[in-house]
Amino acid sequence: MLKLQIANAQDRKEAQNRERRRQCELERRSRIFNARNRKIGVDLPFLERQVQEKRAEREEQDRRNLAFAQQMIKDSNLAVVLEAREREERRRIDVEIDEFRQKYQRKEDSREFDLNNPDALKMQLPPRASDGEPVGLSSAQKFEGEDLAYEERKKIMAAQKNAWLEQQVQERKAAEEERKQAEAAYMMAIKARDARAGDLDKLERECRYRLGQANLRYNEALAAEKKQLEQIMKEQEEADNAAEMYNNLTSDMLTENPDVAKSALGKNRAIGFMYKGMNQEELKKFYAAQKEQMAAAKAKREAEEKMEAEWQALAKSIQREVARQDIEDQRKRREIARQLMEENQLLALQQKERDKYFKEVVYNNTPTDDYYSQFNTTTR
Repeated sequence: MLKLQIANAQDRKEAQNRERRRQCELERRSRIFNARNRKIGVDLPFLERQVQEKRAEREEQDRRNLAFAQQMIKDSNLAVVLEAREREERRRIDVEIDEFRQKYQRKEDSREFDLNNPDALKMQLPPRASDGEPVGLSSAQKFEGEDLAYEERKKIMAAQKNAWLEQQVQERKAAEEERKQAEAAYMMAIKARDARAGDLDKLERECRYRLGQANLRYNEALAAEKKQLEQIMKEQEEADNAAEMYNNLTSDMLTENPDVAKSALGKNRAIGFMYKGMNQEELKKFYAAQKEQMAAAKAKREAEEKMEAEWQALAKSIQREVARQDIEDQRKRREIARQLMEENQLLALQQKERDKYFKEVVYNNTPTDDYYSQFNTTTR
């Protein structure tokens, strides 16, 4: 099987590049090896066209550079504006953070301020200042079981309890008021829904009543029409049955008339559904024809068996001939292989002699002028 190479996109691109280089080489060769242009001068229109193309290319590049520079200036201005906005936003955030720290995160409100307070000694109360006159530094300050701030703490707890109770009462009143408003709104919504449902139910009952009346009238009309149609069909069926009974009683089938079975297509043909059977003469003819058909079938079967035997003999002779031809073909193939091997050996000897001739005679000669004249034929 031949292996066809399908060109892909890379191969087509490479072929286009080779064709383009070949065309350029031909144009360059026509210019360089042209004696007139080499001695008189170059193609001035072509050079002017090149200059114009270079100038247009330079102008296009300058236009692109100018557009790029203008876009860079716009981007720089936008970046400056955005940077200024970012600095202003950061400054505002820092100011808000400082205000929040000064308002809600003061050093005096920290949990460990009493440990780090530089004025702790100045603000410290005298010893045992909660229950009377202060005592000396060497006096006992605390005894097991005593509570010096009990009265004050009791007042604070009572006030806190009253505040909590008042807050709970207010919250309960607000919750009760909100619940009442929600219940009122819910009851209004339920009443509106019930009223709407009543209207819809009334309208639906009225529609159903009208639809029932219309269906009743339509069904009564259909029943009357059906009853009338059934009466007509019953009368028609009774008339058809009476006609069919009369026709069957007076037909040739029930009277068994043998003449009705004769066909108009021939005297030996009969009508199937009126045929009453064969007579004795027709039966004798049928049996005689049946015996003749059996004898013909037997003769045909014997002829087929004889022909099958002849075909078997012919097939065996063909098989023997094919086997003999295969043996002859194998012998010829061996003879051809032997001749081919001898020819290959002879070709190998000729190839060796040829290589020896080229190595000793052809490749030892010195270059002539014809050898050097083949160079400098291209522009590269």
